[in-house]
Amino acid sequence: MEFTDLNIDCLLRIFSFCSESDLFNLCRAHSFLRNVIEMHIFQLHSLDLLMCGHRNFPKIIDRTHICMSFEDRVKVAANWLSGRYKEQQYFRRSKMFATKLVLERDWLYLTFGGYLSQHRRLKIEPLQRRYFCEITTGNKADLADFVKRKDTIFAGRVTGNCFIYEEDYATEQQLHNPNEYLRCVNFFDGVYATSTDNCCRLWQRTEEFGLLHLDQIMEFNESFKALQFNTDGKKLYGGMYTSANRRALREIDIESEFQRILNSKTISVYDLKLKDDNIIFTANFDTSFRLYDRRTDKDECVWEDPFDSSFYCLDYDGLYAVLCGTKYHSRVNLYDIRVPNKYMQLYFPRVEPRRRDDLKSSPVYSLACDSRYLFIATDRTLHVLDFKVSCAAIKDYRNIFQEMYRI
Repeated sequence: MEFTDLNIDCLLRIFSFCSESDLFNLCRAHSFLRNVIEMHIFQLHSLDLLMCGHRNFPKIIDRTHICMSFEDRVKVAANWLSGRYKEQQYFRRSKMFATKLVLERDWLYLTFGGYLSQHRRLKIEPLQRRYFCEITTGNKADLADFVKRKDTIFAGRVTGNCFIYEEDYATEQQLHNPNEYLRCVNFFDGVYATSTDNCCRLWQRTEEFGLLHLDQIMEFNESFKALQFNTDGKKLYGGMYTSANRRALREIDIESEFQRILNSKTISVYDLKLKDDNIIFTANFDTSFRLYDRRTDKDECVWEDPFDSSFYCLDYDGLYAVLCGTKYHSRVNLYDIRVPNKYMQLYFPRVEPRRRDDLKSSPVYSLACDSRYLFIATDRTLHVLDFKVSCAAIKDYRNIFQEMYRI
């Protein structure tokens, strides 16, 4: 009788005495054993892993380019936590620019100057260096922000011009005074939102005789740095650039036009993401990342940056992991929302100075991730960290303060 002739229950009992490395070796030894371990051990073990979990099909799976086995998920999640990755750099620029990113399964969209470029994602490397398509209009003012939903892109320029790009055609309209500085945009179905350093406006999309136009329906005196609609589009959440009473998070009811001041105690919100209709994640100027709950109307958990740096942006995997980009040294922090008051890992992209200006540390202006890759946009470069590696050096900063204390 051979080992592979044992029934599943006997095999699982034997495997229970094996370490994780032993299980990986058994997967390489025989295809039958691999299938048993994959479906009966790694599937359960990988349900709630950071960045690689698949419970309830989180949204990070929608933007992961290549399907990952459960065995791969266990390995890659361990690399995220230990800091084992390979780094590549793309689009080295001579001009500094606050690039914005949007990641999809097959495409990466990024801004530079007045252009929005679309890059194809590849199997052999993170993305194609040559853009597939470059989206712009006759106005070449710098792009401040953009949002993509399905096949529609809504982008805003710093001069207040905004355009809607659909079916390979862009329709541009002047929505704000050119003297104002446009900061952020968003939309849901036919309602579009824009905010400058002076005010926030909501617009209704209308189409007549094949012409598209945005008509103003609301205006608020507040200036928001980040805007986000909820899942049904009935509420709009805004993070103010500055709030005198330290209540920078606001909720706007689209139907009643009522604005509610939420009890999140922060002076400035640089970015926000929604976990669901009740939980809001905010990246803040006051060196904190916060989890706000609408049901209790308070910050249920607050994570402070270990080096007292402001958070410029964040991304959420749809399950338990949140990545936050900081102001200095292009650093990205990984958090587990199940673990309070603690970061899980720090990532420092490589800096190769060519000029004296490059010695200055850059903020992380935007970031995007899937289960395998982390895309980090700094002032001159796009850094891509690949965590599906087995022989890269480990850059583990989980116990950095203990090591500093020993020294």
